[in-house]
Amino acid sequence: MKGWLVGLALFVVVVASGVGLWITWDSTQTSSADPVVAASNQALTNRTTTTSAVSPPTTVAVPGCEPADQVVTGDPNAEWSTMVIDPAHRLPDSYAPPDLVDATAAGFESRDQVRAIVVEDLAALRSGAEANGSPIAVISGYRSFDYQRNLFQDRVDEVGDVEAALRTARPGHSEHQLGTAIDVLEPGVGELTTDFALTAAGQWLAAHAHEYGFVISYPDGQSERSCYEYEPWHLRYVGRETAAAIHDAGTTPREWMFAQGNSDG
Repeated sequence: MKGWLVGLALFVVVVASGVGLWITWDSTQTSSADPVVAASNQALTNRTTTTSAVSPPTTVAVPGCEPADQVVTGDPNAEWSTMVIDPAHRLPDSYAPPDLVDATAAGFESRDQVRAIVVEDLAALRSGAEANGSPIAVISGYRSFDYQRNLFQDRVDEVGDVEAALRTARPGHSEHQLGTAIDVLEPGVGELTTDFALTAAGQWLAAHAHEYGFVISYPDGQSERSCYEYEPWHLRYVGRETAAAIHDAGTTPREWMFAQGNSDG
């Protein structure tokens, strides 16, 4: 009887020791010692690190459209493709591009002027539109500070300050002063209305202008981010590479330029 009790007591001690060891065992030690488990954990770490490295960048906050008069600090002659010109940022009063030429150099009848750097792709844009059976005409190009001042005042006299600011840039705040912006319509049409977007020419430009280095500065439904009402006729030349980047980003040109750090030109 005593032998049986001793054996039972010994059995209980052995079982209790095993349970205690199992409860207190650090599972990470097994992972570290087992090369298969260790490799699996390292692969998981690598995937996590890689995913984090290619995560989309944080969206850049775009300033509102409140009017201001911050003169750009960059060089418009060199930074014409990425310079933000909006209600807050403006060109110097005296700025004029050094290489203005008539749009006739690109095959248009208009004597409105553009920078010479625009001509080659502007001619290609004209040819592309004609080949599509939807020709375009340039009705406005470079505008001086003084010209824009008179234009804005005329609009104020017509519709008042608030409405004028939504549709017409104040002097110095117009992309036209860069010499790389144009307004286009169908030949023989002189009135700028959003109906242009419904025409064959307007639809072709919306789909293909970026292929020739041009972007629509003020897209439909984006006035809070572009700062102006929809203008399907207003094209800004930024070069083919930049235009493609803006198109692929799916943002307004202004948003894209801010994202590049060009808030002050």
